[in-house]
Amino acid sequence: MATVHRARISPLLPPTEWTLENGELVERRGARVRRFPLSGLRRLSIADGLARADFARGRARIPARSFVSGLRLERHDDTFIALTEALAAQATDAAPQVRLGQARPQAGEMVVWTIALCGAGAVAVIGAAGLIGAWALGLALAARLVFVLILAAAALPWIERGRRITPN
Repeated sequence: MATVHRARISPLLPPTEWTLENGELVERRGARVRRFPLSGLRRLSIADGLARADFARGRARIPARSFVSGLRLERHDDTFIALTEALAAQATDAAPQVRLGQARPQAGEMVVWTIALCGAGAVAVIGAAGLIGAWALGLALAARLVFVLILAAAALPWIERGRRITPN
């Protein structure tokens, strides 16, 4: 029996179906069919409900979430986990050179760390300026750090949006 996972990656597109058949990962969306032989798999990374498979001739992204109606998302973890486990098992047999592992740290995580460090830096600058009695200088320097913090916080939803919805 073939392992199947279905997800709607956009409310405007028909549902996409990923199947493992005869040593191939088959992606079907409407009438369009793409086949990826597992012998050509170079890297498989799974993180945060998204599997990314890099093949010699293309890339497949398999999300665990699916659009249900409108902009509501629904998780299909059971079929996603079954497909990714079967894909990893068959890939190690078909392509011994495949690299399995976690994806690189996401950009959103790095931005959150930047926000936290800029906030801590602004507090430290104000504290140090207060200790020496230079409040005006401390506020001027801290304001620049807080400005960077506000810019990073404003960019965060757009950075994460590209990770959650992955059009193929």
